[in-house]
Amino acid sequence: MNDIGDSRIQTLVIDLSGIAMMEKDMISHFEKVLAGVSMMGCKAILTGLRSDLVRKMVHAGIQFEKNAETKGTLQETLKRYL
Repeated sequence: MNDIGDSRIQTLVIDLSGIAMMEKDMISHFEKVLAGVSMMGCKAILTGLRSDLVRKMVHAGIQFEKNAETKGTLQETLKRYL
């Protein structure tokens, strides 16, 4: 989080395409990280979310829409923001 403020990062792309599974407590921690990123004034963009992971997040009641934008793929996101 310190790097976001120190470097004045405005947009942070987080690619989750390599993540097949995440435990419930890790999903909850990830939600808190996204909230912190948002509080630092940085826009978080999630890419590469797999359907199994999304289903688990929804089932666990995890909501990150207010703290992050979602995009389909990293390539799609980079085209838009670079």
